[in-house]
Amino acid sequence: MTGGRDPIPAGTVSSIRGRIQAPALTWLTRLVVVVGIVGALMPGDAGIVVATVAVSAVVAAPLVRVLWLVFRWKQEADRRFIAVGLTLLAVIGLGALLSALGVGG
Repeated sequence: MTGGRDPIPAGTVSSIRGRIQAPALTWLTRLVVVVGIVGALMPGDAGIVVATVAVSAVVAAPLVRVLWLVFRWKQEADRRFIAVGLTLLAVIGLGALLSALGVGG
């Protein structure tokens, strides 16, 4: 077998399970809902800050998931998926950097 790892047999699940990821994303979802409601009900600048935290968590959740997947793929020694995940994160990071610098706007 090339690539340094055996493929996962058809009909089976990866040896690395989402024991941490699924509960963490559930907790994050509940937190965002509560923070979003609080932000909507708070007056003035405090409400804007709290709402910004909620939106930031919504944006961060998929990025954290990709990071977690890269970690899992590293444990399984799946270099192709590691490269894809890191490339995706690099493209998002570059886009955020260019946006912060005002390029293209």
